[in-house]
Amino acid sequence: MKDCPSCGTENRDQAIYCRKCGERMSQSIYIKPNESLSVVHIGVLFVSVILLITSFGLLMGGTTLRSIQVLVVDEDGYITSDPATVDLPGYAIVLEDIDLDVDPMAWRWLQSRGGLLKLKIITESNDPGTEIFIGVARESDMRPYIQDIEYQRVIDMDFDEENYELMFSAADFSLHPGGLPSAPPTVHSYWVAHTSSADVQELVWEPQSGTYNIIIMNADGSEGIDADIQVGASVPFFGSIANILIYAGLFVGAIGGLMIYFTLKRPQS
Repeated sequence: MKDCPSCGTENRDQAIYCRKCGERMSQSIYIKPNESLSVVHIGVLFVSVILLITSFGLLMGGTTLRSIQVLVVDEDGYITSDPATVDLPGYAIVLEDIDLDVDPMAWRWLQSRGGLLKLKIITESNDPGTEIFIGVARESDMRPYIQDIEYQRVIDMDFDEENYELMFSAADFSLHPGGLPSAPPTVHSYWVAHTSSADVQELVWEPQSGTYNIIIMNADGSEGIDADIQVGASVPFFGSIANILIYAGLFVGAIGGLMIYFTLKRPQS
């Protein structure tokens, strides 16, 4: 039994109101205890954190590509080296091997969306009387021609992080010993792309699946390469890759955030 706080009348312990005066017997309020997180909830939170970390990485990758596109890519869509005046002994300059091994179906898909990449080589002879030859050929076709001649192979090009520029002028060359070429490069028919001029010229080539070499030499096969040279590369879907990474990062981040919200809200409901 319990007494009414107003009139003192005895009432049952379960009574809410006094049987005599009608006064409320107590103001007790039920408070639901907090529920602890279950193992499942903890697992969901762990997955959510992984998704958020993944989202951050995707967003950073996308924004980095966007920054590179703005800072490095020129108006034609190429990442181009600085203009370099080259005066080297030997009969040719051979750029680093281009080795692409792409599944035929994937290659056709890339071709339908603008291709994988494009390469650009720009030259201008410093001797108006000497034409500069630029040629691209399969490595297996070019090897017999260059294996016995003296040439310079580009083994490394630096990147100027301050000016965001490829530095062909600071490229490292390796001298391949040998003699003079058996014939001028213009007599051969295995070139998949080529051009020659003493003036400013530009060769644009879209690499195919396989191993290729790019060679720069005097069109008459004479010794000594004296020219201004630039090289560049273009990735047609560079901006699309950045957009995909950014949108994927936002999507994954939204899923992770919602998972955390509903997981933490549930025990308190």
